[in-house]
Order: sequence, then structure tokens, then C-alpha cells
Amino acid sequence: MEIKVFTRGSGREWRQVILLSLILFGIFFGLNGCVKGAGVSSSPLVPGQKMSPQEALVTVFVQLAQDNGGEAWLKISAVELVGETSIVPLVGGNRELAAADIGGGQRFLARGSVLAADYRFLRLSLENAALLRGGEKFLLALDKPVVDLPLPGNFQLQAGESRVLIISWDDKASVGQASHFTAKMAVLSPHQPLLADLAYVSCPDIDTLYLLSTDRNRVSGSLAIKGRPSHMVYSAARKRLYVLSEKQSTITVVETATNRIVDQFKIPMIVSPSYFMSPQGNWGYILDEGGNYLIRMDLVRGSMDKKVRLGYQPRHLVWYEASQQLILSSALDQKIYFVDPETLETRDIVPAGSSPDGLLVDGDYLYVAEQGANNIGIFDLDSRQVVKRLAVGFTPRRLLKKDNTLYVSNSRSNSVSLVLVRQQRVVRSIAVGSTPLEMAAADRSKWLYVAAQDGGVISVIDQTSNKVATTIELGSRPADVVVVD
Repeated sequence: MEIKVFTRGSGREWRQVILLSLILFGIFFGLNGCVKGAGVSSSPLVPGQKMSPQEALVTVFVQLAQDNGGEAWLKISAVELVGETSIVPLVGGNRELAAADIGGGQRFLARGSVLAADYRFLRLSLENAALLRGGEKFLLALDKPVVDLPLPGNFQLQAGESRVLIISWDDKASVGQASHFTAKMAVLSPHQPLLADLAYVSCPDIDTLYLLSTDRNRVSGSLAIKGRPSHMVYSAARKRLYVLSEKQSTITVVETATNRIVDQFKIPMIVSPSYFMSPQGNWGYILDEGGNYLIRMDLVRGSMDKKVRLGYQPRHLVWYEASQQLILSSALDQKIYFVDPETLETRDIVPAGSSPDGLLVDGDYLYVAEQGANNIGIFDLDSRQVVKRLAVGFTPRRLLKKDNTLYVSNSRSNSVSLVLVRQQRVVRSIAVGSTPLEMAAADRSKWLYVAAQDGGVISVIDQTSNKVATTIELGSRPADVVVVD
């Protein structure tokens, strides 16, 4: 594309300079996966609202009654929760919804902190409606610009809880008459997804865990966890989810069969808990990046067992099954520590590349995300020597392996790099939501979930095609995602 610039000098020289700059810009960002690809979207981020002790959090999503969206388009200007004596506006309700874009997915609509009380309706203020045909918009007359949707059952909000409301929109029935739009919508009764089709997403800004049904890739419910919930660990043996809250320095225990909080315990003498993992579910290991500590917690008794100062800015932990030890990355001193899981004593120290972060053990090799150098370092676990370094996107953070493919989340490239493990080479890059970090895989459905923090979404990659299949909008920054398979 040529841009014409008019100056008193030679116009030809200016056009050549600008054209060359555009070409170089496109090549640079194209190679590093920084430009969002087709189908990559972001959710409108609604800032976390401070709740009073008498309030609850409500989030509203929209999905279609049928998976294949038609030509309907709708602009909603406001969303309100209507009770017996009060009308509470929710934040973020000004949205345009195209049925064809929603398809079999879901869209975030609004969220708000509201007083705990009984509520009767969800009120939508409609601004415009239209048919989208051939890239043109044909406006329709609104039969009712204000629509009251009855809430299911006896809808009562309890103080401190987080609830989800899901609107089902029959887009085709809404435009049954050629020139009119009649909103055919209903608020669905909540349902509990099966454990085999369940994932959890933590959103620290709103003290909430969202429940995802992995068969449909939709939000199906939510659970309030106080204190900025971040990293999570699932114990299949106990069917318990352990949630680390960074602000309160606590671990909350959730019974996944019922999604009830059954316990909570404090992590003593900690500055800023930043990462949490557990190899088998009995012992939990927590990194304190601010205090440079590694902590061992008894997850059964809910007590701290040991605490050692280790490295400078410890970032990530993995379990090395073959030698029964922990491996820890330390960003500031650029080292990898091999640690005894019981005594927390250091067994070995290996120098790494610039600012090591995410780790992964596969066979005889340790893969290290060297975020400062935009590399993946591959280390031989026997010799502790680096054997190869692969250039990936900007600021690689996390690694996940499925079959022969290693997935790398590049937080500043807004991409996921694909590395063929046996060949030890990068083969492609997938554009995802903004600032991707944690990843999780659903083995049954072959989905790879990528938590895009600044995008406010979960990008869902189809592992068979290695393309983004859909995007789950949250309206808040996701911190971690855990799949219950």
C-alpha cells in the first residue's frame, strides 16, 4: 500500500521512504506474531469494583439459542438488574452483538456489584437493531426498546457471592418480520457442568473463579474467592481444587463435585506469593517472588512444613519425576535450581539464559523459557549443559507439551509458538489474545486454553489443526486456567 505525502520537496523520495518503512514494519511484526490474526478478539475489560460486605457480584453473558448465527445485529445501550424497590445499572452493557460472530460461542455483556437482595428482571435497553447482508447494515424497527427478562426461579443474591446470568438469544425468531426486531431472549437457569467437562479460570481483579464447560467452551457459572485468586492446583484423588490468593496469602479449598468452599488456611510469613504447584496433591510448593522464598505446604493438614530462601526473584517450578526433585527458575540471578522436595535443600545449580521463567521436563531434556533473550533453552538433564537454543516470540513465559508439540506462550508477541520436540525446531506461530500467559489442555476435547491477560479472554486452540477455534470472553483479566479431565 502506497501513502501519498505532499511536501515542497520531492514527493517521490518521501513516498519511497514511507513505503519501505511500512514493508519493514509488516515483516518484523509478522515474523514475531505481534499482529493479531483473524478471529483473535479481546473482551471489553470492566475494572474490578470494590464490593462492600453487603454486596454480590453479577456477570452477564449472551449466547445464541442455536449454534449457527443468522443475520441479526443488535446494539444494547444499558443493562440493569431490577428488584422490588431498586434498579441497579451494570457496567459494560454498551455492546454491539452480531449473531453470526457469536455462533456457538458466548459474549460478555455486563458486570456489577449489587446489594444482596431479591431481584426479578434483567432489563436491557436496546438502541438499534439491523440485518447484516453483504457487508451492509439494514436497520430494523424496534418493537420494544426496553426489554425485561424474568430471572430464573427465586433469584436471591447473597452477600459476598459471585453469580453468572446467561441470556439465550433466538436471533432468527427476533427478525421474523422483515422490517421489525422483537427481542426473543430468556435468562437461562444455571447448570453445573460435569467434572469431565469442566475448567476453572481465576480472575484476581474481581475475586472470582469462572467455571467453563469444555464441551461447549462457554462460561457456565462462577465462584467467589476473596483476596485476588491466582494460581490453582487440582487434586484428582481428592477431587479438590486448591486456590492461591495473593493478597490474603491464603489457600482456599474447593470441593469440585459441588463447587463449595470446604476449607481455607493461611500461608504464614510470606511477602508476595507468586506461583503455586503440587506434584501429587499432598504437598504444595509456593514461590514468594518478593521475599525470594520457596515454601512447602501440607495440603492435607493446611499447615506450612518448610521455608527456605532460594535465588532472586524465583519465577517457576516443575516436578522432575525421574529423579524425584523440584526444578526452580530464578530470574534475577539467571540460574536453575535442582531442589530436594522434602528438605528443600539445593542439589545442583545450572546457569541459564537471560531472565529464565517457565520450565518443562520432557524425557532427558529440560526446556527453559528465557524471556529476556526471547529463546527456549534446551538443557541435557544428565550433563546439565545447554544443547540448543530456539528463537521464539517476544518474552516467552510458559511451556506446555502435548504429543510431539511444545506450545510456548509469548506474552509480548500476543502469540503461541509451536516447537516440534523430536526435531527441536519452531514450525509456526499462532496469534492469540493480548498478553498470553498460563496454558492448560483438555485431553478429551483436544482443546488448548490460553489465558490472555490484557485481552480479558481465553483463546481456545484446536490441537488437531493448531488454529484458534474460538475465544471465551470474560470481561476481566484471567490469571490461571485449570482443566478437570
